[in-house]
Amino acid sequence: MRRRIKFKKIFNRINALRVVVILVFLAITIKLVNLQIVQSDSYKAEANNTAHKFIKEAAPRGEITDSTGATLATNKQSFDVTYLQTENNNSDFYNIMAKLFYILDKNGEKQNDSFALKVDDNDYRFDFSTTDDGETRKMQLRFLKDRGFEEGIIKKLYKGKSKESDLDSSQVAKVNDELLKISPKKAFETLVKNYKIPKAYKVTIDGQTIKKNCDINDVRRFMVVKDAVKMNTYSGYKPVTIASNVKQETSFTILQKANELGGIDVTVDPIRYYPYGKLASNVLGYISKIAPASAGESDNYKERGYDVNTDLIGTSGIESALEDRLKGTSGGRIVEVNKQGKITDELAKKDPYPGQNVRLTINKDVQYAAEQSLLNTMADLRKKGSTSSGSGVSYTENATRGAAVAIDVKTGGVLALATEPNFNPNDFSDPNGLSKEAIEKYFSTDVIAKAKAIGVPENLYDTLFPVSKSDKNVRIDKYDYLAKNLYDYSRLSLIPPGSTFKPLTAIAGLETGVITRNTTIDDEGFFNDGMGYNPQFKADGPQGNNNLIGAIAKSSNAYFMTVGQRLRAAYGSDILAKYAWKFGLGVPPNSNINPSTGIEIQENFGQVYNSYTSKNSFGQQGEWNIMEKLQQGQYLKGSSLNIYTGDNDSKAVSDLKASIKANIKDSIFTGKPNRSKMEDLIENLISKDPSYKGKTFSKADIDAFTSGIVHDEADEYSQATLPYNIYNASIGQGIDEFTPLQLANYIATIANGGKRYKVHLVDKVTDASGKVVYQNRPEVVEDTGVSKANIAAVKEGMNAVNDRGTAAGAFDTFPIPAAGKTGTADPYSSEVERSIMRSSYALYVGFAPRDNPEIAIATVVFDGGFGTGITSIGKSMYEAYFKNELKQKYNFNFDTGIDAKPETDDNQNK
Repeated sequence: MRRRIKFKKIFNRINALRVVVILVFLAITIKLVNLQIVQSDSYKAEANNTAHKFIKEAAPRGEITDSTGATLATNKQSFDVTYLQTENNNSDFYNIMAKLFYILDKNGEKQNDSFALKVDDNDYRFDFSTTDDGETRKMQLRFLKDRGFEEGIIKKLYKGKSKESDLDSSQVAKVNDELLKISPKKAFETLVKNYKIPKAYKVTIDGQTIKKNCDINDVRRFMVVKDAVKMNTYSGYKPVTIASNVKQETSFTILQKANELGGIDVTVDPIRYYPYGKLASNVLGYISKIAPASAGESDNYKERGYDVNTDLIGTSGIESALEDRLKGTSGGRIVEVNKQGKITDELAKKDPYPGQNVRLTINKDVQYAAEQSLLNTMADLRKKGSTSSGSGVSYTENATRGAAVAIDVKTGGVLALATEPNFNPNDFSDPNGLSKEAIEKYFSTDVIAKAKAIGVPENLYDTLFPVSKSDKNVRIDKYDYLAKNLYDYSRLSLIPPGSTFKPLTAIAGLETGVITRNTTIDDEGFFNDGMGYNPQFKADGPQGNNNLIGAIAKSSNAYFMTVGQRLRAAYGSDILAKYAWKFGLGVPPNSNINPSTGIEIQENFGQVYNSYTSKNSFGQQGEWNIMEKLQQGQYLKGSSLNIYTGDNDSKAVSDLKASIKANIKDSIFTGKPNRSKMEDLIENLISKDPSYKGKTFSKADIDAFTSGIVHDEADEYSQATLPYNIYNASIGQGIDEFTPLQLANYIATIANGGKRYKVHLVDKVTDASGKVVYQNRPEVVEDTGVSKANIAAVKEGMNAVNDRGTAAGAFDTFPIPAAGKTGTADPYSSEVERSIMRSSYALYVGFAPRDNPEIAIATVVFDGGFGTGITSIGKSMYEAYFKNELKQKYNFNFDTGIDAKPETDDNQNK
């Protein structure tokens, strides 16, 4: 009994309370020790991540100017609306966005929208602004993986695994196939659920309450921002830009309502701006976001300090070639924010450093004159519909493309590099992304819509734009009929030079001694090589008895074909090429010489006729012809053989097809068809390709296939090695193909007496303080070694072209003496031309002044008819280049405006 009483005394209520208090304090103490000591570093880091944010400040790109100092590319201020998410404002995200959208809409502003999941009238689609199927696939996979669609598929297919790194290559391929089955609509609906986008909202702003049921466009607007926030969490919860380049008044309104818009701020950033709009756009290029398709590319840019989610990079032209110099170094601020996402303190700051400035050799006025004259000349040719000369009629309804190049003959600096059509780089620098109109203009693959827009007769659709063999839903531009705005015809198009090549043939003939300047040849309107080759020249002749000067002036085909015949007889088929290579018209095959003019931006580089290239070219063309004949059953009536590689081919079948094609090309190149090997390859293909299952091919059938192939191989080899190839090459036809840039540099080399300079666009580069960090020095790539007398003879012939030859009359009123050469290059037979509304390339090249040349030019209009019809383009370029001298010394009356003026905001895109 006493024990019980004692026990009760010890464990009365007060003592029990004391025990509880002690236990509670002990728990609190343990928790505090854990928080403040054991996990202090972890919690400090988390607190800092929540309260401290890094706000990037973009560096302005360096300016690009022309040779006179006129600004071609610069930067202007852009007011950007940003959102910084915190734990507090995240819960009110959709109300904040609804208020912000109200302000933006009221002020006529556009929300940034580069989100690839589009919805138009309930039509859901992925849009990655590319027409390449492979790139589209990569980008769609990246889009879906970044948003978590992959994890569920992996768990479903492979239990116990949840990440791609857990899978082997075949499993990854399977997961990718499943991902690509997700429709755009399904992806959209899944994101709506994942992002918890409301069906309706109610907000109060400007004293009024707005209630709205969200339609599909409202849902997507919310999704665009929510998705950007999610993507940014992968790189440290950085601000998301919701609207760029808003009006200053709009930015003031947003800042005034800061207390209602948690996390919303307005920043001032540089935006790329091209004051002259389209002028020299092909030279300047444009900027765009870093493509997400290639992880390797994105990683490379990350290592170089780029933010792959927001930074813009040079994509073409000088903007791309000099990206590392132009981009500058970004700065930023480390700030402290409160729970609403408002900045309360600035803890550290690093100022951005501008990119370096680039001064080009381009002269804006010469560039402008070239572009405007191209447009005017082509419009005039289209209006006429056809042109005529002593040769006959040439159709010009499709004179929609052209190029003009001007080069400083004493330095190799490019004075003008014009192409038409071109584009407005301001369309690409808009932070809101390309407009629908711009996407349609620059990237549409609907060739029929484009054909309708320029008035192509409907009965020509199937001829000009046949259905693709690989995709029945796609039509192809078989004859390269439609003009391309983003394609630079001045440095990428490979075209036959026509008669503009004849001065080079003259140089080869003079230097080898097969002719002299006084050698006369009677041009009766045809050329007969005495071996059965006897083309008639209805276009030219007869031209009568001419020496070299007269032959250049009249552009006598018979004269220069005869020179080609003599060159071949004395020195072999490659002698003409050896001189052409000295002037930059190709390089020796399999040599270590870089096939380039030296220009800093991308170019193609054409080749002159030579035996190696000829056999290689005929080999490729022969391969295609034989593939087509096999498929059409031309070798064995009623039976076809398909050696086109298909997506469903096994490796064995694919390898056999590749071997057959390689054997065809090699047989044409060597002139030694391997009949027995071809029979074996065909037999193996028939036995292993399941498409021939159930079909029986006899020994005679295989022999028929083989005989047909071997016959055509021998014929192609014969065509590749016949003498007429050098005859055609001598007048700029056949397989001779060069870019207008190559032609201009070749003419500049003649003009300066035989020194070929490295072509360049960049004059110098300066840093932000104006200090020169790079200065270009003119570089002679090759001294051709051609005698002064022979150069003088060729120049005299080119003088005569303008005075009394094929360009006579064009420069009668021009006071500065100029030399030139016209050209008319025929890519098709006259019958084909008429059937597809195509015509000859019209070319004109030249230099001025005659006695002390300063500028060399090359001009071309596709489907332009005759070279005599485009000489005004060259004249306009001369007018712009010599404008001061013409005004002061000659009081010259200019036919057209030659001074480029900056565009205003109102007319910038017109």
